[in-house]
Amino acid sequence: MAKKGKKKYHVKSLLIGFTAGILVVSFLSGIIFNYMTQKGVVVYIDSEEVATSVEGQVAELTRQQIPIYLEEAKIEIPQMVDKQMRGQLNKGKLEIAGFSFSLPEEFILSLEEILKENMKAGIYNIVDDIDSEELAEDLGCHAYEIVKRTLEKEYRGKSFTVEPLGWFSIPVTIEIKDNSSSPA
Repeated sequence: MAKKGKKKYHVKSLLIGFTAGILVVSFLSGIIFNYMTQKGVVVYIDSEEVATSVEGQVAELTRQQIPIYLEEAKIEIPQMVDKQMRGQLNKGKLEIAGFSFSLPEEFILSLEEILKENMKAGIYNIVDDIDSEELAEDLGCHAYEIVKRTLEKEYRGKSFTVEPLGWFSIPVTIEIKDNSSSPA
């Protein structure tokens, strides 16, 4: 009979401990729940990390795409020049000191072709002289500045509500950290 009493005592202790544990967990959950619904969560975004990542991606994409775009532009240059030059020299008259001279049509056509070729050559030289690497770095730097400025201006302190459950909503605030000035 002594053993039966001990068993009851252990079961009773187990139930008391279990109940106390549930009460403590419920109490702490209530405190956390109340804090979350009142104060919410602050999400910190490191603007330096995001901007540096975007800068690298933009520079890399530019390095890959610029040569393709330049080659496509070279293909279109002759049609663009022909379209712009068409009919520009069709008057065929030259005026000097009030005297008007008619120019032969072959001369006008020849002059027009020479001008077209010179324009095409000049444009090809400009396109060929574009430094894709420098352009990629410049665009990456511009993207970096835009991201930093946008995060600071548009997202710092922005708040919104997240509803993980229909009856439970958590206010979320975004804060922007700038670690660019901290020592590395």
